[in-house]
Amino acid sequence: MRRSNKKRLIPLVFALVLTMVGAALAVPTISVNLQNLGAGDKTFSPSLDVNAHVNFKLGADGTDVTGVMVYLTGNDVETGATVYVHLIDTNGNDLASEGGTVQQDASGNYYVDISFNPGVSIDQLNGVKVIYKGKEIKS
Repeated sequence: MRRSNKKRLIPLVFALVLTMVGAALAVPTISVNLQNLGAGDKTFSPSLDVNAHVNFKLGADGTDVTGVMVYLTGNDVETGATVYVHLIDTNGNDLASEGGTVQQDASGNYYVDISFNPGVSIDQLNGVKVIYKGKEIKS
């Protein structure tokens, strides 16, 4: 093979390799099927039938909140769900926040026992926010 033919062959081989690499990297078609709202087998209620009753646990000197016992009632309460409690100051800021798992006692009552370490001074505390399944529960 002559030298001039070799010089012509190199760009042709390079073009062929680039074409093959481009074809190998082509993205396949992805099809998405959408169903109408409410057509699924699971329904989601925008509101929950859950009420929270919060009892504060105080430190030995009675000036700090060291934890809360949250009692839950309602039709949507489930054992094993996670509850988050936020202690709020007068400006609406979190002083402390912790989470716990819903448990059920022998009488059938649902509760969550949450501790705060360190405790929060009662003088700073203005409110409490209880979150169950992503929704704020009235307490």
